[in-house]
Amino acid sequence: FSVTPKRDLPPAVAHALFMDQTHDNPSPVEKRSVYDLLPSAALVSMACCATGSNRGYDELVPHHIHVVDEERQYQEWGKGVDSNSGIIAAKRALNLLHGQLAEEGFNQVYVDQMDPNIVAVTRHSPTTHESVILVAHSAFGYPHPNTGPTGVRSLRFEGTLNEIILEADISMKSDKPYDRPGPFKKDPNYINGFSQFQLSLREHIPLNKSKIFHATPHVDGSVTQLDFENLYPGSVVAVRVSLHNPTKPHAEYLQRLVNSLQSESGAVYDELREIISKLDLVDLNRSLFTCDEEERDHGYGGAAYDIPNYGRIVYCGLQGFISILTEISPRNDLGHPLCNNLRDGNWMLDYAADRLNHREGTQVLSKWLKTTFDSLKNIPRYLIPCYFDAILSGVYEALVAHTYQLMPEFIRDGHNFPQTLALATLQFLSACKSANLPPLSPAVKPQPPEICVTLSAGLPHFSTGYMRCWGRDTFIAIRGVMYLTGRFQEARYIILGFGQCLRHGLIPNLLDNGTKPRFNCRDAIWWWLNSIKQYVQEAPQGKDILKDMVSRIFPYDDSEPHGRGKFDQKLIDVMQEALQVHFQGLQYRERNAGYEIDAHMTDQGFNNNIGVHPETGFVFGGNIANCGTWMDKMGSSEKAGNRGRPATPRDGSAVELVGLQMSVLRFLQSLSEQGIIEYKSVERKGPNGETTTWTYKQWADRIQNSFEKYFFVNESETGMQANKKSIYKDSYGASQGWTDFQLRCNFPIAMVVAPELFNPQNAWAALEQARKHLLGPLGMKTLDPDDWNYRANYDNSNDADDCTVAHGFNYHQGPEWVWPIGFYLRARLIFAKKCGYLDATIAETWSILRAHLKELNTSHWRGLPELTNDNGSYCHGSCRTQAWSVATVLEVLHDLHAIGGDV
Repeated sequence: FSVTPKRDLPPAVAHALFMDQTHDNPSPVEKRSVYDLLPSAALVSMACCATGSNRGYDELVPHHIHVVDEERQYQEWGKGVDSNSGIIAAKRALNLLHGQLAEEGFNQVYVDQMDPNIVAVTRHSPTTHESVILVAHSAFGYPHPNTGPTGVRSLRFEGTLNEIILEADISMKSDKPYDRPGPFKKDPNYINGFSQFQLSLREHIPLNKSKIFHATPHVDGSVTQLDFENLYPGSVVAVRVSLHNPTKPHAEYLQRLVNSLQSESGAVYDELREIISKLDLVDLNRSLFTCDEEERDHGYGGAAYDIPNYGRIVYCGLQGFISILTEISPRNDLGHPLCNNLRDGNWMLDYAADRLNHREGTQVLSKWLKTTFDSLKNIPRYLIPCYFDAILSGVYEALVAHTYQLMPEFIRDGHNFPQTLALATLQFLSACKSANLPPLSPAVKPQPPEICVTLSAGLPHFSTGYMRCWGRDTFIAIRGVMYLTGRFQEARYIILGFGQCLRHGLIPNLLDNGTKPRFNCRDAIWWWLNSIKQYVQEAPQGKDILKDMVSRIFPYDDSEPHGRGKFDQKLIDVMQEALQVHFQGLQYRERNAGYEIDAHMTDQGFNNNIGVHPETGFVFGGNIANCGTWMDKMGSSEKAGNRGRPATPRDGSAVELVGLQMSVLRFLQSLSEQGIIEYKSVERKGPNGETTTWTYKQWADRIQNSFEKYFFVNESETGMQANKKSIYKDSYGASQGWTDFQLRCNFPIAMVVAPELFNPQNAWAALEQARKHLLGPLGMKTLDPDDWNYRANYDNSNDADDCTVAHGFNYHQGPEWVWPIGFYLRARLIFAKKCGYLDATIAETWSILRAHLKELNTSHWRGLPELTNDNGSYCHGSCRTQAWSVATVLEVLHDLHAIGGDV
């Protein structure tokens, strides 16, 4: 493989000397046989590095020459030893060949194990397109005295035979040339070797003078076949070959192309760059990513490429191949199944080009690749992997560079880490037929495409269909995945699309195109509202979204679905309704409750309630039989007895929802005070018709005045429930009171979205507890390891009797989720600044993030996983790349950039 300039070099020991024997090793004769000295030396000479040998090897000395104990002298040249001794003449020819190959630029190497005892090494010059092929028949043991030539498949190469550079063998001076030598006699005065062997060496001869090959070659099109006739153990042969004249223009074009791609200059590169400059970010998703399920969803019969003896690539786009090539290339692993597949046929070349022809935006790139690959198909097959890597890597780098140019300055001109994360965001944003947004209001301008870009929660598990678009996942991830990468228009459509489905004051947990949305989560609405706040603050003319029209599908809780444009409201009206429903309070039962929508939930679990505590102002909801926040694992094992029992109900007031609530209320208060919106307050009707009115400010102030009192667990807290002190409760008012006091990873979310709720010293103490007990290499433990319910390793296939882990019941009871670490690190930066620890915390943050950069650069998915098991260990059931994991870590880097904490 050639070295791709922008590919990181792997750690490796620097080349020194590749030696056929060193001074501190026994003679190969002691370990193998005399007949193996020549083929071993020949193979060493074909290495693309410095070579060497120990004196005595060429003279067939059959023992170790000890540098301390040996008292005899070497034999003098011209007396005891000369060019006819041992294999000296052959070694001279091999050394001359080794030097010529280096001087003439034969720097591409391919090794072929033709037979257990026979190895062929090819050295190729990418400049002249000549190759030298050496075949060596090793002899690890002594052959039978009457042995004949070994039967081995013919030597086949694409091109023309120029000459036989050399052929050599070693044999006994007897009627049995492959007999075992008799007892060796040491000279008492000089270091001597075997003298009963003779070398046969023939250099620069035509084929008809060969003693190893049959005199007549077989030519089949561009392929020349040389049949072995006398390839005895211990013999070697080297030939020089060149391309056929019709092949040379293709090879020369490919070399010019590779040079142009690697230097990022020249007419060929300019043409490619012009083609790529026309691609938008959806085209780039198609070109670089698209997992197997998404490819099938496009509907033209496509799927991820399946490499024989390896398996399917993780992405159908170029990243699927690049992820493997970045492992093959540094190791020169030309025996990898991907390389074998390229040598065996053109299927991979056709796949990489043809799949891009199915999307209008990528058709020109498809044509360019197809034309380029036509030349690739016309060079010797053994060269194709190297050139495929060089071409694909060059195109990949050009696509990636264009991706960054389409993004904001923070990405475009940033360092490698945020750029790598920004590239990963492309994975989750594609137009998926089976997972579209509901049709938006006709009043929305400009109108979105027929199939909108939607945000996958994670790949591969959440790639298509009703499982692709989750309310909470979308709006937890939307800022990092879309706002920080400049995709505000597509994000606007997603916000409006989910808003159209508002029902019971909630947005859906699962969108399902707006046709069968599920309203079984209490947190998605607050993430949605918070994402609108972020959009208004960060998007160009962001506040205009508040006036966008939303076509309500369910304008009333009990209404049948309404069509596009039948019941339009401004987005701010929909937001106000969500707050109003929560303030009034609501009890409802999911429609179609039962097995049809949830095979595991008990009947009670379909009953839901939401409301606001009149004293604290905290939003609350849920019950012991359902789970309405992101920690939403529902038991499903009849055998273990956890079916229908949520592992983490988190009913009452979940800490992160109170923080999001505060964030949204202060935002609306500000809009109201500026006169941007007409709303100022919410109202609640009492059972006797009395009206209670809270302004946004009054509501927020009530939360502000209550939060520390009811959520912080101080050192004087008493009772068995307070397992840890100086923490913030995970919830307040849960039906199982002890769960309020569990140390989990949710409170840093509230710290980031509403830092004004927290006493800085208390906040720092709680973050220190999280660092001590919850922080993992990539993620945050979802439960305190000292908690009696802590189970660190998630396995959804577990069919044990243990109800705490059966069917993955412990999904959020200890496994380390990646997305919360983003909020944890951001919270530490916020409160380190308040408490005077900022410089040390910036350094600590970068130290933690090194693991995430490594994961991004080594995972075939080029993303961050959903979760890991104990201490960052691999979790089989995890999505290999998850939107909110990538999003929240990118937000950390954005915060570091904002405070001047860049590397």
